[in-house]
Amino acid sequence: MLEPLTSALLVSAALLVVATVLLFTVRDRDARTPHLPLTTAVAGAVVVALAALGVARLLDLPPGTATGAAVGLGATVLAWYPLGRAWDVRGLAAWALTLDTGVLYLAFIATWTLTADAGVLTMAVSGALWLLELFVLLLGAGYVWELVDVLARRHWTGPAAATPVPGARRPFVSLHVPCHNEPPDMVIETVERLLLLDYEDYEVLVVDNNTTDPALWRPLEEFCARHDRVTFRHLEDWPGFKSGALNHALTVTDPRAEVIGIVDADYHVDPDFLTDCAPLFADPDVSFVQTPQDYRDWRVSAYFRRLYHSYGYFFDVSQRSRNERNGAIFGGTMGLIRRSSLEQVGGWDEWCITEDAELSLRLLRAGTRGVHIDRAYGRGVMPLSFESLKGQRFRWCFGGIQILRMHWRSLLPGRRTEENRLTLGQRWAYLVGGLQWFGDLAAVVFTFFLLAGAVDAITGEGLVIRRLSGLILVAVVALVVLGAVRSVALVRRASRASWGEAAGAFGLWLGLGLTVAKASWLGLVSKQGAFLRTPKVKGEPTALDALRGNRTETVLALVCLGLGAAALVAGTPGALAVGGLLLVQGVGFALAPLNSLAAIRSDLPEDLRRRRAGLALAAVATPVRRSGTVLAGAAGVLTGFVVLAAPVSAPPGSLDDLPGFPGLESWEEATEPDEPAVGPASRAPRPETTRPSVVGVVATTAVGTTAPAATAPAATARPTRTPSGAPTSAGQPTGTPGSAATTPTTAATTPPASTQSPGKPTAKPTQASSPTPGGGKPTAKPTQAASPTKGPGKPTG
Repeated sequence: MLEPLTSALLVSAALLVVATVLLFTVRDRDARTPHLPLTTAVAGAVVVALAALGVARLLDLPPGTATGAAVGLGATVLAWYPLGRAWDVRGLAAWALTLDTGVLYLAFIATWTLTADAGVLTMAVSGALWLLELFVLLLGAGYVWELVDVLARRHWTGPAAATPVPGARRPFVSLHVPCHNEPPDMVIETVERLLLLDYEDYEVLVVDNNTTDPALWRPLEEFCARHDRVTFRHLEDWPGFKSGALNHALTVTDPRAEVIGIVDADYHVDPDFLTDCAPLFADPDVSFVQTPQDYRDWRVSAYFRRLYHSYGYFFDVSQRSRNERNGAIFGGTMGLIRRSSLEQVGGWDEWCITEDAELSLRLLRAGTRGVHIDRAYGRGVMPLSFESLKGQRFRWCFGGIQILRMHWRSLLPGRRTEENRLTLGQRWAYLVGGLQWFGDLAAVVFTFFLLAGAVDAITGEGLVIRRLSGLILVAVVALVVLGAVRSVALVRRASRASWGEAAGAFGLWLGLGLTVAKASWLGLVSKQGAFLRTPKVKGEPTALDALRGNRTETVLALVCLGLGAAALVAGTPGALAVGGLLLVQGVGFALAPLNSLAAIRSDLPEDLRRRRAGLALAAVATPVRRSGTVLAGAAGVLTGFVVLAAPVSAPPGSLDDLPGFPGLESWEEATEPDEPAVGPASRAPRPETTRPSVVGVVATTAVGTTAPAATAPAATARPTRTPSGAPTSAGQPTGTPGSAATTPTTAATTPPASTQSPGKPTAKPTQASSPTPGGGKPTAKPTQAASPTKGPGKPTG
């Protein structure tokens, strides 16, 4: 059973690479019809099947296996046709092959687990790990869907839906401008721009929330008093942070107002904002309208150009795709909300620090419609320091996890009810969007396993990492690099950035990985989080401040780079792979202080320079009321799970029949050192490494994503004591192949693990024995192919 699965997986992965290339290189053409004709889909399925036969022939697969793989892969293209009719045939094929590859990989792991002749403990642990791999496939599928949707969609309905009916009535609009400790000149400039709107029926309501220094809010109050259209409110000791201030603003809004607009205190709004967007509320089903958040003064330095393009991904890719199935997010600033809809769902929730995205979910759940307009009508100021950016990303992630914890039941598949009218597409968009934040947490956990693998590779003591064939380990590094290239290509394609700017945007996501990981963890175990505002100004820090503001990332970078370099010096295939992956992780951590330094050295315009000097360097940490029980319990469960999984091993010889790559045995034999004979009774034979079964690729391998890389630990098997056993390992891509240890131990094997986007090769574990009765405990380590980890660094609402 394993051999046909391996063959089908190899064929599917090969075709997936071709489909990915076509997805990025073939330019869009105007389609005559919005839906893909069935005849074209059938033709595409036939082409996929014929290509599968060709690949099978190159791999010298048996005719029956080749035919089965070809028929199966072609059939899945047609099976996805009802859901993929909006795409052209290359998108349909790429999506189908992506899911095929992921499902075949999971089937391979499940089959190995069920046929490994292992005990109950092995089955339980392997089953739990398999569920984690399934979770990774779900995360990757969300990114792939958006990617295919943007690159292969035949017709966009969003722009048409955002066109108001000619002569539509213009409702009265109340524009709310919340602020807290903002420079008064910046807020005044925003209000001055709002007074120039080409619209008659509107008011501006400025709400200052808990600013304690009168020098900041008094000038703003005096300015607003001079304009009849503007109202100012200053709130002292007001609860609820920004949401509380906005709820208060609703109570003093002009009774004529039918639409509420939100504008951040630093935005310059175009005069036609309300003229174009407010009439869209003539459709009674529309509850909110969102325009892209855009920024000014981004061309002043290379750092801010990179930052600008990293922001653009969400609105260029995710929001456009979500809008096609009425799953857009209300992002707060530069958005409009129907007042009656806002009041019907209870106003702004004050428990969530991303109140805007949470509101849009409640509005859609009530059966209304949100509209995303693919044109920016205003430009604000990006965070002027990398530390401020970290604070903003922390808030986005923490709030996203809060939404997931509160509303996860509403997002599960099920029938629509009066209380929950979300469609399946809307549930998918919000559920996967929330879960994707955990990719960075998985990547950080993976780093520590890599560090253990490097120590194992350097010392050769068989600490915790089991060993795989070097070919598989090198393949992991290759796919990590390939995934990064795909992510950069997507950013460049979506935002029209240069290759250097797109690579820099990707680097920003990597540098933010530890911050997002921390926020996702605290979002799980904390009862309540403090509102972490995004400072728009900072002091004039030095290079030393860049290191201080990113000290954890700096330490991790030094450790990863140091151990990675030492592992490379060890020279074995496994050590080279582990060292290469650690260098990638180390560079990612190092990008945090490097980006901080780049922001410091940016030559800002004089007005932004003055604002930057207004406040001290922002601290990223936010006070959070943690639940100590949950925190300790979660840590205990995680530690116990690793400890439990580590010593589990399959019986010796249970993997001998797994299919492998032809010609690998001779390569391995040529690289293994000879061992001296020590007598017939006690001589230890060289560790024998079973051939790797397959390079497994999960769903997101093919199409490249900007998602954080998530890891699913590899399945393990229960240890069996043998009269002889040299420590051998079945490791994940972080182990080192082939070195014998002097400590007696049990034999262990581990099936391949799976990783999230962009793809992760996996392989069959290896096994060996030594003549000395073992008392050691073999352990296993999860694997991950680190892929774009900071994305959505992509901002999500």
